[in-house]
Amino acid sequence: MGETRRIGTKPDIKGGRYMQISTFKGFAVAGAVAFSGGAAQSQDITWDLALFGSPAFRVAGEAFADYVNENSGGKMEITVHNGTLSPSTEILDNVSIGAFELGYVISSYHPGKNPLISVLDLPFLPIETMEERRDLSEALFQNEDVAKEFAGWNAVPIMTVVLPNYEIMGKGEAPQKLEDFSGMRIKATSGIGDALALYGVSLVPLSGSEQYNALQTGVIDAASATPSGLGGWKLFEISDWYTVGMEAGAAHVTMVGNAAAYEALPDDMKALINDAKAFAYAESIKAQSEAGASYEPELVSRGLVRVDIPADMVAELRSEAAKPVWDAYVADLEAKGLPGGEMLDFVLNWK
Repeated sequence: MGETRRIGTKPDIKGGRYMQISTFKGFAVAGAVAFSGGAAQSQDITWDLALFGSPAFRVAGEAFADYVNENSGGKMEITVHNGTLSPSTEILDNVSIGAFELGYVISSYHPGKNPLISVLDLPFLPIETMEERRDLSEALFQNEDVAKEFAGWNAVPIMTVVLPNYEIMGKGEAPQKLEDFSGMRIKATSGIGDALALYGVSLVPLSGSEQYNALQTGVIDAASATPSGLGGWKLFEISDWYTVGMEAGAAHVTMVGNAAAYEALPDDMKALINDAKAFAYAESIKAQSEAGASYEPELVSRGLVRVDIPADMVAELRSEAAKPVWDAYVADLEAKGLPGGEMLDFVLNWK
């Protein structure tokens, strides 16, 4: 069941109602700007935020909204909606038309819509910590081409929803070498799945909520997600093994804002959003770390086999499995006249 926090509820947005709500929102923003001579009247600012996913995944958005609500002096209020505003695959579209002001956007959920920022979806990138992923994402948000890409959707990147590197959890005999993944059907983001395909893995696209039943019924043999995600969906209840140290990468998630609504904010509220972002990053990293660790006793008590991935295996995955995926990304974007090579070079050399 979805839930709504803060100042009441907004009806689920489905089908033809998207544009109707967008129209009323647009009139509200336009009226506020006209009344103030260019800036929204701060006491009238109410935003809606579309979230979804496991508890640790939602912390970034929830902490962001809580900070704004508690520090705006009553001038701005953000209502958090968990799974009730929009299908997760359509949040970018709905933020774009102004159906609501904020939402989580997972680039790999809609291939092709955010090709430049999707460089962060590539597998086995040399990003070891969540802090590094945060800093790299923020640096990319400042890139002129990336900013134009978001602007094309009438959107602005507010912050990344920072995630740790993905691990794999599954049923059956625990893999001890890369060849042992051959024949497995794994739920994974496309980049990770494409890399593991070199070793005979079949990628099965599923949402997070579909993983448990799919693993239980044999539709998939394993799933790749953050440790907190694997635990949050309780996959350990029906699994036999899990990896540690895979460094597979992570799905890139941006909390985007409607550009018109953001630009209409007065300067003090823009500054508050920047402060809220810093608070939300700290809370999100803490939550992801604690959530992942909190499930470790379950893994031990249930007797799951821990598969430690050595550094030389990660290096092999990076050079043999990931590099062809990186090269294909660059070739695809360059063929479309987009700076794919520039994006990849930036990521690989940003430190």
